Amino acid sequence: MAIVHVVCAALRTDATEEVVANALALARALGDAPGAQRSIVGRNAAQLVAVTWLGGRDALEPFAASPAHMAFIMRGLAPCIRGMWSAAVETDAAPPGPVASMWVFALQSAETLFEWQVRSLLEEVAGLPGAPAAGPTVEERERYRAGGAVCLDAAAVSAFEAALARARMGWGEIAGAIVEARVDLEPGA
Repeated sequence: MAIVHVVCAALRTDATEEVVANALALARALGDAPGAQRSIVGRNAAQLVAVTWLGGRDALEPFAASPAHMAFIMRGLAPCIRGMWSAAVETDAAPPGPVASMWVFALQSAETLFEWQVRSLLEEVAGLPGAPAAGPTVEERERYRAGGAVCLDAAAVSAFEAALARARMGWGEIAGAIVEARVDLEPGA
């Protein structure tokens, strides 16, 4: 099983393009970190997202402690964000082919959240158009129960957005516990 490591950062409104460009460059370098199989970087006006496929659970700690990951967090994100969330999830999804856009999400832990709700959400995500890579989180200290990414080629974006809108209508009480972002890919990601 692979690990998909998702970082979603909220950009400060006063962050300069130069500082954000540095964060994007350091995010792209995550693909060279120990254990990384592929890293995909995207952005919208308010968020920067980096999703990295790792070889498995044994690759997570070396990746998190790597100079590339530490540089991304400390020198890349710290100067330009007002907050972030991250999740490491286990999935059998391989790194995707060509990607134009992606949607990332995480389901926050809560006392009122039941395992069947987590499984149901993951089943819905698995049925979305595109290349879903989602699953339960793997770290005990994790603030999230599940998460992942759906990678989209340009042709799948409209069908995905329509399917996601339909899926959201059924999320009910867990909708407020889902953090998410949709971003387009940066050149070279």
